Amino acid sequence: MIRKIGNRVVSVANVGIPLAAFALVSGGAHAFTAPTTGDLGYDIYDIVVNKGVKGPLGFVGGVAAFLFGVSRLFSNVMVGIPTIVAAVCLIKSDTILQTFGMVI
Repeated sequence: MIRKIGNRVVSVANVGIPLAAFALVSGGAHAFTAPTTGDLGYDIYDIVVNKGVKGPLGFVGGVAAFLFGVSRLFSNVMVGIPTIVAAVCLIKSDTILQTFGMVI
């Protein structure tokens, strides 16, 4: 029993210690900023985010997912709650995307 616990601690330490060292060395987190006109990848960002997710397609998809989650909430909670959370994340995805920090 003690050997099994010792082996698990060693395997966690083999992954955890280098990961913690990398996090300390890598620096701070930087938030994502939306590209402006002329930047690399602006056209892709404009089509996917501005016209897709923030546009009518994303709104209709978010509302449809929300209604599906509410309809499943009373019959199967394990499907309903994640669907409602995903729908809210889809509707507010542009704000969520800009608030997430990215370690560089």
